[in-house]
Amino acid sequence: MTSKSTTTRNPSTARRRSSRRTFGAIRKLPSGRYQARYQGPDGRDHTAPTTFARKDDADAWLATVRADMVRGSWRDPDAGSVTVATYFAEWLEGHQVRPRTRENYQQAADRWLLRDLTRPAAQGRPARTMNLGAYELRHLTPAVIREWLAIADADQRAGEMARRRSAEMSRRSRQVTGDARWWAHQNGYQVSSSGRLPRAVLNAWQAAGSPTRPDPDPTPPERPHRAQVITTAYRVLRACLNTAASDGLILANPCQIPRAGLSHTAEREPATPTQVNALAAAMPDHLSAAVHVAAWSGLRAGELFALAREHVDIDAGTVRVTRALVELDGQPITFGPPKTTSSLRTVALPPHVVPILAEHLDTHTAPGPDALVFTDIDGSPLSTDRRTDLFRRARQTIGRPDLRWHDLRHTGATLAAQAGATTRELQHRFGHSTYVASMRYQHASAERDREIADRLSRLAANLTAENVVPLNRHARQDRHP
Repeated sequence: MTSKSTTTRNPSTARRRSSRRTFGAIRKLPSGRYQARYQGPDGRDHTAPTTFARKDDADAWLATVRADMVRGSWRDPDAGSVTVATYFAEWLEGHQVRPRTRENYQQAADRWLLRDLTRPAAQGRPARTMNLGAYELRHLTPAVIREWLAIADADQRAGEMARRRSAEMSRRSRQVTGDARWWAHQNGYQVSSSGRLPRAVLNAWQAAGSPTRPDPDPTPPERPHRAQVITTAYRVLRACLNTAASDGLILANPCQIPRAGLSHTAEREPATPTQVNALAAAMPDHLSAAVHVAAWSGLRAGELFALAREHVDIDAGTVRVTRALVELDGQPITFGPPKTTSSLRTVALPPHVVPILAEHLDTHTAPGPDALVFTDIDGSPLSTDRRTDLFRRARQTIGRPDLRWHDLRHTGATLAAQAGATTRELQHRFGHSTYVASMRYQHASAERDREIADRLSRLAANLTAENVVPLNRHARQDRHP
């Protein structure tokens, strides 16, 4: 009699093999790897973004998905498949900002987000090119953002070096041409006062030893480069991705790099009242009063040059801000709302500025309530580039080449603070929407600090010997009652 052999099974294995899966499905692919699928809360089937080497790994992944669904934190894995470039265009289209701000956002994105940035090879590190706009939102991580910032910084440095080399070559070329032209005039050569010189003249100048002018013309200052800084692009990207997170396209905003969005502006020295007078005198007659009003009222440039006669009340000594100039590249100058709702305000002018403005209205402003108070020489709205060119000459004349037109607003705010204006009063006068902006203009100066010290001494001088009791006397009384 032959007995049957029996096989003992592992009880846990038997239970696992006999149990039915309650969530998702796993199948083995011809490659030997495992694929996991499940039905989401949206009623659609979803596949894991990757395959797994072991079935237990696929099981564990399904467990995490199931846990997310129970917690209510599940999100569609296909969400965020849109690229940064596509989503940014949609976000900017629906973002409620002023036209100039929209243009600045687009310029920052075009420069840093939506084009190839290159980090040159260095110290054994290969070159790296990156276009953040081509990334899908779901693939953005803090590590990707850090890498983008590093490459953008390297790209900017390389661009600055190239611009410096180009500017230096241009300067040298102008100097050589100017010296050769001067020498040609001195030696009877018939050459034009501008343009390229004939090769024969240049050869003759070099043969003569390349003499230089005894009093060369000063090199005109270079126009500052207008490229958007990386910090602006980072802030724009962070705002865009905040909306993406609110829309559920990404779990969290990956722009979490400490201090990446901070820009460090160098401390700027405001103009003194004497320098304001000198600037006004150095400007063309039809813009002299504009310097006084800008420095003593603190109006932004766009607000100042949008003023019309109807906005000025000479009897009350006030100007009313209701609009601002809008300048967009390639478009005519128009008018729009000021920077914020807090910018809608009436500003009182110091009494010494009122007659200056009144004389300007009588002399340089056209009649009619809609006539612009300050214009270009032909009566058209004054553009930023035109204003910058005229102001550059004036600041050079008074020996303050560091001043910008916006520093006149800075000057007005600083003088108002020194006159005793509180932060709340500064906020109203200068149209700031937050206290922080007003506090930024309250700069301590050596003169103001000296005035405070002098006041402290005057307080001390009012004290008498009768009401001043030395501390050591109190101490003796405490010890010996």
